[in-house]
Amino acid sequence: MGVELERVSKVYQAGEVEVQALKNVSLQFPDGEITVILGPSGSGKSTLLNIIGGIDRATTGSVTINGTNITVLKDRELTDFRRRNAAFIFQSYNLLPSLTVRENVEVGSEISENPLSIEEVLERVGMLSKADKFPHQLSGGEQQRVAIARALVKNPNLLFCDEPTGALDEETGKRILTLLQEINEKYKTSIFIITHNPGISEMAHRVIKMKSGEVVEEYRNHKPIRAESVRWV
Repeated sequence: MGVELERVSKVYQAGEVEVQALKNVSLQFPDGEITVILGPSGSGKSTLLNIIGGIDRATTGSVTINGTNITVLKDRELTDFRRRNAAFIFQSYNLLPSLTVRENVEVGSEISENPLSIEEVLERVGMLSKADKFPHQLSGGEQQRVAIARALVKNPNLLFCDEPTGALDEETGKRILTLLQEINEKYKTSIFIITHNPGISEMAHRVIKMKSGEVVEEYRNHKPIRAESVRWV
């Protein structure tokens, strides 16, 4: 059924000034696709991601996910919906430094009603051999893979990635993108990727370009490229 946004706007109050982060955005996202959202800082792309993911609420308009209008849910209902359906990956890995790799992934498993096998997921991201290591013993790319495993183990329908390669070099970044592409293909997870890198859009099924809180262009790639072939801009 997918995700549908109908005339979604978001206004923030900054003192006496109103800042309109989103302006009447209407979009539809089918299930099981990779969507890349492009735009400069302040374009509204993170706000859009957070509203679809249920972290933030729209000021006006509606967001419907697999038949559920999440804009009318109470706070506890929205938290439960997010726990069941969504997972998030950020540029900062947000790993718990006192926990091992396995224990960090267990955090994601424990808040899911239908988690995947921790061992399967760690093997999938190439970190099973380092399951007993701590975050400070890992490279940046390895920490990002653990963050992906922690999100993936929840078995989410929706995976939201906010600049997941922003702090990584090209080689490591392409490995992370390859992993996301494999997750989409194996688990049919709907993946949303925010990025400043227009090259990443070539691996997406759908591309959304934003500016000043509005969608200025959207199009489909009929033949998305493999992640390892992405132009690193």
